[in-house]
Amino acid sequence: PAAAMKRAAEERDVRSPVKQSRSGSSGASASSSALLAAAASSVVAELLAHAPALAAPPPRKVWGLDRLVLDDRCGEASVREALLAGGSSLLEPPVPGRPCAEKFLTDAPILSLPGGIGQGFAVAVGLSIGQEHMTASYKQPGFELFNHRVFVLCRSGALLPCVTSEAASLAGHLRLASLVAIACDDRLGGGKGLAQRYASYGWSVDELDISTPEALRAALAKTRVAEAPTLLLLRGIPQGESAAQEEACREAVRLGTSQAKAWAELFRKFGEQNREAHTELVRRFADGKLPDNWRDDLPEYTVGERAQATRQYSAKVLASLVTAIPEMVGGSADLTGSNLTNQAQLKDFQHKRQAGRYLRFGVREHGMLGICTGLSAYGCFIPFCSTFMNFFTYGWGAIRLACAARAHVIYVATHDSIELGEDGPTHQPIEVLAACRALPNLLTIRPADGPETVGAYTLAVQSVGRPVLIALCRNGTPHLQGADSAKVAKGGYILEDFDPALSPLVVLASSGTEVALCIEVRAALQAIGIGVRVVSMPCWELFEEQPAEYRRAVFEHPRDGTPLPAGMRPLRTYVEASSTLGFSRYSDLAIGMTTFGASADGKTVRKFFGFEKLAVATKVMEALKDRGHVLSYRLGRFGLARFSPPICAAAAE
Repeated sequence: PAAAMKRAAEERDVRSPVKQSRSGSSGASASSSALLAAAASSVVAELLAHAPALAAPPPRKVWGLDRLVLDDRCGEASVREALLAGGSSLLEPPVPGRPCAEKFLTDAPILSLPGGIGQGFAVAVGLSIGQEHMTASYKQPGFELFNHRVFVLCRSGALLPCVTSEAASLAGHLRLASLVAIACDDRLGGGKGLAQRYASYGWSVDELDISTPEALRAALAKTRVAEAPTLLLLRGIPQGESAAQEEACREAVRLGTSQAKAWAELFRKFGEQNREAHTELVRRFADGKLPDNWRDDLPEYTVGERAQATRQYSAKVLASLVTAIPEMVGGSADLTGSNLTNQAQLKDFQHKRQAGRYLRFGVREHGMLGICTGLSAYGCFIPFCSTFMNFFTYGWGAIRLACAARAHVIYVATHDSIELGEDGPTHQPIEVLAACRALPNLLTIRPADGPETVGAYTLAVQSVGRPVLIALCRNGTPHLQGADSAKVAKGGYILEDFDPALSPLVVLASSGTEVALCIEVRAALQAIGIGVRVVSMPCWELFEEQPAEYRRAVFEHPRDGTPLPAGMRPLRTYVEASSTLGFSRYSDLAIGMTTFGASADGKTVRKFFGFEKLAVATKVMEALKDRGHVLSYRLGRFGLARFSPPICAAAAE
């Protein structure tokens, strides 16, 4: 029987689209033996028989039925074959060469997720948190709309990585009884110690021999009344007739379709008795609209107010939004007091208090990021999560999956540069901004002051299908004349333009804290006759989406009549306390970081690395000398500049 099962699995593997195209990952069968694929086939048949709602044909239009996640596409070929045999289908996952469907995460009853082992497991934990929250929020006698379970199918080796351990330990702490993990043995799973480890997390662990289907059937039945998350560790070689499995799949599709219709009818009756709650659920799940008047209480900032850090401006904006938008659910990785993500005093989500909307993730950055993708996949949440910017790299795989799967997640990244100071190089993000800007389908927004922080969040809550990372500073930065929350949507805009009486020689561009520095540098340069434009660049990705004419106008073309020789353009200078990688797109002169940071107070660190007015102004003037635009100069109170003859002639004309 083992040989027969192996041959059948190999034939199935050969027929898979991935195998035929000779590219991509085919999930379990590609990453372990053919016997593992055979086990997945048997498990899928039993699981569909136990939870037929999973087999209902997509797209998913009812929101309270079971969900299944295939971690690292484990068993995808078996699931696809079973669904096709029953007359249903599997929504294709986001893989290279096949773009993700716009609503893949929310429309698929069965989520087959790439991204490496463990990522799908964390997503399943997020789905389970979503289920528990919705049950607690909308449960009424006779209407258990969200009384369903979340299954995740994985290899036993997927239970080992950091992301799985973090997500699983939180699931155990929260006692997510709706969560069922089914792990097929790949002989990499750690033996007895693995079961003990998950039991210590607070899981109910059952080790099964699946040579006959009865053991798995009984174990699945027990999960209906579980009081904690369940882990089924499967070993052995399954036996069974393929013809019988195909008939079971057809029956599962029929029952799943029937269950979907029954849920829709239950929801209709719910609406007859609870019109307001019904309308709210339709708004959140189906319409995709934010509540009316959600902008009404956003804070307003004016020039001259006391300077604060953008993380403090963020605290007020986020508090306003979570109060007005009930679908916003999130938390911090043990840094709430520093990230300032619960100024609205949301109640914690905990066991027996699942209606709470604030999650205490603990020191679980990777798990947190994957869980938020799962909350987004539930279909009625806008999740947000936060830690120091440097620590987002702990969960880079989860961020990549969120971007590929078009999740709607807001990442609140505080302490975004070397001005973090005393914590030193380990905490100071040098390369992280560049990495974020390089990641496809991620908006990275680094606001310069209060109005731009409002603009960043305004975009983020509306960015369906595109995760947003908001980078926020630790220390104070003033509100800037000309800053505009609406113009953040353009990605970059002119904050202060050239003085028409001066030669337009320099464009200073920056984001975040360094925009205020550029304003100071502009004043120092204009005092000696250098015309300077300051450009705020909160989001490179949005700027690149603007028309070419607009982008040229921001950086290249001074207004008509300005005194500059024909064919000469201003010196474009980009200033930012991060890696200079990518600056060349917008600059002739890059002023940034090429080393790790240092441990000292923020002001001392910025001075040491040259992020102060005179240091930046000197670099700009030296570049103008190298271009031949300036012959000599002196900065300071009695400063002056001697211009080249072409500049003088153009100015005189």
